Amino acid sequence: MKSQVAFSYGGQCLDSNIDGFTTLSVAGRGDFTRAVTATDLASDGAKYLSSRLESKKLTINFFLKSVSLTDLTAKLGKLKRILSAKNTTVSFADDPLYKYVGTVTSVTLDDTTLHPTGSIEVTLSDLYCYSIAQQKTGTGKTVAFIDYDSEFPNVPLSVEFTPSSAISVFQMTSNQSKRFLLNQSVSAGKKVVVDFETLSCTVNGANVLSSVSLNSNFADFTIDKNTVLTFNADGRYLVRFEVKKL
Repeated sequence: MKSQVAFSYGGQCLDSNIDGFTTLSVAGRGDFTRAVTATDLASDGAKYLSSRLESKKLTINFFLKSVSLTDLTAKLGKLKRILSAKNTTVSFADDPLYKYVGTVTSVTLDDTTLHPTGSIEVTLSDLYCYSIAQQKTGTGKTVAFIDYDSEFPNVPLSVEFTPSSAISVFQMTSNQSKRFLLNQSVSAGKKVVVDFETLSCTVNGANVLSSVSLNSNFADFTIDKNTVLTFNADGRYLVRFEVKKL
């Protein structure tokens, strides 16, 4: 039976893909450490300058049941093949709507029996977790994200907009001083796609990246629960995004 905290790595659930593997526990998901930069004062203490959240580690404890040494060797080989992927998705059955991105940095067996327990260490260079892709669709000039359930802003995956009437340029702004400007006319019914993952832009499937204003917030057009996007025309929109949490 699959564990309630079953561990998936690179989209493969180990509890399901390796017969006899059971995830026992996971540690580190709620942890974080903050590195503080400060300068010592002549008096007591120091003066705070800045700080940053550091990468973190998850520890997955597991049990592996086998019927023979040959069976154990085969299962360990499969385990190592799955865990050889780098910088890939990490998720757990008790939190199926969120995922991390990390790399396995160690696998340790606690004993050499046919039914060993062990631990897997995963380093998360990006310490945040991200929801499965969500989307907001509708018509009009504005879209709000009041259901973005986090205090941590994130860049959307993509924005699609199809104007109801012809426009001489396409512009998208936020109430948080973010701006995207496409210096190109767009006919009514032609779809503009701004892909923030690949930093690309198309109109009706044609590449128009060269017409994107250099002053656009392409790499840092973040949204959060207080964001309201405004388009410079009425039309249909579809915004794909992931909620970012610590």
